[in-house]
This record gives sequence, C-alpha cells and structure tokens, in this order.
Amino acid sequence: MSIKVFLSVGRTSTPEQEAFVKAVEVFMLAEGLLPRTVGRNYFSSQQPLKSIREVMGQCAGTVIVAYERLHITQGLERRGSPKATELAGLSLPTVWNQIEAAMAYTLGQPLLAIAESGLRDEGLLEEGYDWFVKWVALNPASLNDPEFRQTFENWKQNVEAYHAQIAGRLD
Repeated sequence: MSIKVFLSVGRTSTPEQEAFVKAVEVFMLAEGLLPRTVGRNYFSSQQPLKSIREVMGQCAGTVIVAYERLHITQGLERRGSPKATELAGLSLPTVWNQIEAAMAYTLGQPLLAIAESGLRDEGLLEEGYDWFVKWVALNPASLNDPEFRQTFENWKQNVEAYHAQIAGRLD
C-alpha cells in the first residue's frame, strides 16, 4: 500500500508547468508514494483550508512544488518608505505554497520544497529552515539529477519513519 503524501501545487498555467507536475506525480507513484492535492485529485465540499487540513491529516509528508504564478515586470517594494526598493523581473509562486508549507510544518510532517529557478527566495523558499529547497529547471529531466534523487530519498526515509509513528491515526 502506498503512503499518502500531500503535494502542494498551484493551478498550472503553461504546458511546461503541467508537464513538470505530472512528472513529479509519476515519480512519486514510482517511489511508492500517493500524491494528494486539493483540487487536482482530492475534492471536498469544504472551504479550502479545511480541505487542506483534512487531506494533510491523512498524509505522512508534504512536497511543495513552487513555480511562477505572478511575474512583476516593474514595481516597488515598501512604496512610500525610506526603504523603498525598485523591483524588476520578479517571479513569485502561489501564496498557497506558503500556507500549505506552514500547515505541514506545524503538523510535524517531513517537508521537501522543489522550486523553479528564478523565483524570489523568501518565506518557505529561503535557506536555513528545517527543510531543504531544491532549485530546479522546470523540466521533468530535473528529477533525474543526482542531488535531487539523494535529497528525495532522504526525505522519503523521513516520511516512512513518520508514517510508522502515526500509522494508527491515518486512514
């Protein structure tokens, strides 16, 4: 029986994003993990946060796949402040990646972040937290990178250990 893991992905906007997400799903299935994503393969009549909490409660780990949702060609950060800075060519992922990462972290689940190269590294994408962020080209071939494979295997071992600890509580 496959271990359920929460897969945080926003709605895809490009064929490249969809191909990458599908490749991650296939990769996880091949590794004996069942990816669960609200609005993709898990549906509920509840409000989004309740649905996310419900499905996460059935999972033993979380993978965040962060890719560009918003691109700011030109803008200002802290507008009107003495610390105002100009922004140019800034790419941000969906805010749901941040929310779902925080929820998984508070549940104590093993967390792995896969982020598209070029995104702004803030919040869950910053270095120095209790999880690893693997920066990748949004290409299925990125999943064959030796560093990604070793990182994923280590995360998977943590998922299996967490699953063994909480197996009686999972559906």
